[in-house]
Amino acid sequence: MTPRPHRAVDHGDATDREFAGDLFLRLAADGVLVVEWAEAGRIIAGLRDTLDAVTGRLRLVDLLRGSSLDALGRIHPDVADAVVDAAFHEQVSGGRLRRASDELPKYIEAFERARTPPAG
Repeated sequence: MTPRPHRAVDHGDATDREFAGDLFLRLAADGVLVVEWAEAGRIIAGLRDTLDAVTGRLRLVDLLRGSSLDALGRIHPDVADAVVDAAFHEQVSGGRLRRASDELPKYIEAFERARTPPAG
Protein backbone atom coordinates (compact mmCIF):
# COMPACT_ATOMS: atom_id res chain seq x y z
CA MET A 1 0.00 0.00 0.00
CA THR A 2 1.42 3.36 -1.03
CA PRO A 3 1.01 6.16 1.50
CA ARG A 4 -1.02 9.09 0.31
CA PRO A 5 0.77 12.42 0.12
CA HIS A 6 0.20 14.77 3.00
CA ARG A 7 -2.06 17.72 2.20
CA ALA A 8 -1.84 20.89 4.17
CA VAL A 9 -5.10 21.97 5.72
CA ASP A 10 -5.71 25.67 6.24
CA HIS A 11 -7.03 26.27 9.73
CA GLY A 12 -7.00 30.04 9.50
CA ASP A 13 -4.78 32.32 11.53
CA ALA A 14 -2.68 30.30 13.98
CA THR A 15 -2.90 33.08 16.55
CA ASP A 16 -6.68 32.76 16.62
CA ARG A 17 -6.36 29.08 17.53
CA GLU A 18 -3.88 29.77 20.31
CA PHE A 19 -6.13 32.04 22.34
CA ALA A 20 -9.71 31.42 23.40
CA GLY A 21 -10.50 34.26 25.81
CA ASP A 22 -13.86 35.01 24.23
CA LEU A 23 -14.79 31.32 24.27
CA PHE A 24 -13.91 31.02 27.98
CA LEU A 25 -15.97 34.13 28.74
CA ARG A 26 -18.93 32.69 26.84
CA LEU A 27 -18.63 29.31 28.59
CA ALA A 28 -18.49 31.00 31.99
CA ALA A 29 -21.47 33.22 31.17
CA ASP A 30 -23.47 30.18 30.02
CA GLY A 31 -22.61 28.26 33.20
CA VAL A 32 -20.69 25.59 31.29
CA LEU A 33 -17.33 26.54 32.75
CA VAL A 34 -17.61 25.92 36.49
CA VAL A 35 -14.54 25.65 38.71
CA GLU A 36 -14.24 24.96 42.43
CA TRP A 37 -13.42 28.14 44.37
CA ALA A 38 -9.89 27.22 45.52
CA GLU A 39 -8.89 25.74 42.17
CA ALA A 40 -10.15 28.83 40.36
CA GLY A 41 -8.08 30.94 42.75
CA ARG A 42 -4.94 28.98 41.85
CA ILE A 43 -5.68 29.27 38.13
CA ILE A 44 -6.36 33.01 38.40
CA ALA A 45 -3.14 33.57 40.37
CA GLY A 46 -1.15 31.73 37.71
CA LEU A 47 -2.82 33.71 34.93
CA ARG A 48 -2.07 36.98 36.73
CA ASP A 49 1.58 35.97 37.15
CA THR A 50 1.73 35.15 33.44
CA LEU A 51 0.10 38.47 32.54
CA ASP A 52 2.65 40.30 34.72
CA ALA A 53 5.51 38.50 32.96
CA VAL A 54 4.09 39.25 29.50
CA THR A 55 3.51 42.89 30.42
CA GLY A 56 7.08 43.18 31.70
CA ARG A 57 8.51 41.77 28.48
CA LEU A 58 6.37 44.12 26.42
CA ARG A 59 7.66 47.08 28.45
CA LEU A 60 11.17 46.01 27.51
CA VAL A 61 10.17 45.77 23.84
CA ASP A 62 8.68 49.25 23.99
CA LEU A 63 11.81 50.53 25.73
CA LEU A 64 13.97 49.26 22.87
CA ARG A 65 11.69 50.78 20.26
CA GLY A 66 12.00 54.17 21.92
CA SER A 67 15.78 54.04 22.32
CA SER A 68 18.78 54.42 20.11
CA LEU A 69 21.49 51.79 20.04
CA ASP A 70 23.78 54.38 21.60
CA ALA A 71 21.40 54.73 24.56
CA LEU A 72 21.18 50.95 24.86
CA GLY A 73 24.98 50.83 25.09
CA ARG A 74 24.95 53.08 28.15
CA ILE A 75 22.79 50.82 30.32
CA HIS A 76 23.91 47.79 32.29
CA PRO A 77 24.75 44.88 29.95
CA ASP A 78 22.28 42.55 31.70
CA VAL A 79 19.47 45.05 31.16
CA ALA A 80 20.51 45.59 27.54
CA ASP A 81 20.53 41.82 26.97
CA ALA A 82 17.06 41.48 28.51
CA VAL A 83 15.70 44.29 26.33
CA VAL A 84 17.17 42.83 23.14
CA ASP A 85 16.00 39.32 24.09
CA ALA A 86 12.43 40.52 24.70
CA ALA A 87 12.35 42.47 21.44
CA PHE A 88 13.70 39.48 19.51
CA HIS A 89 11.16 37.14 21.10
CA GLU A 90 8.27 39.47 20.23
CA GLN A 91 9.49 39.78 16.66
CA VAL A 92 9.93 36.05 16.01
CA SER A 93 6.72 35.13 17.83
CA GLY A 94 4.64 37.15 15.41
CA GLY A 95 3.11 39.46 17.99
CA ARG A 96 1.95 36.71 20.34
CA LEU A 97 3.08 38.61 23.43
CA ARG A 98 0.83 41.55 22.54
CA ARG A 99 -2.00 39.17 21.75
CA ALA A 100 -1.46 37.38 25.06
CA SER A 101 -1.61 40.71 26.90
CA ASP A 102 -5.04 41.27 25.34
CA GLU A 103 -6.32 37.73 25.93
CA LEU A 104 -5.09 36.91 29.43
CA PRO A 105 -7.45 39.39 31.13
CA LYS A 106 -10.35 37.58 29.42
CA TYR A 107 -9.17 34.27 30.88
CA ILE A 108 -8.90 35.85 34.32
CA GLU A 109 -12.40 37.30 34.07
CA ALA A 110 -13.80 33.99 32.83
CA PHE A 111 -12.37 32.06 35.79
CA GLU A 112 -13.58 34.72 38.21
CA ARG A 113 -17.09 34.23 36.79
CA ALA A 114 -16.73 30.44 36.78
CA ARG A 115 -15.86 30.18 40.49
CA THR A 116 -18.32 28.26 42.57
CA PRO A 117 -19.03 29.89 45.94
CA PRO A 118 -16.91 28.49 48.76
CA ALA A 119 -18.56 25.82 50.87
CA GLY A 120 -19.87 26.90 54.20
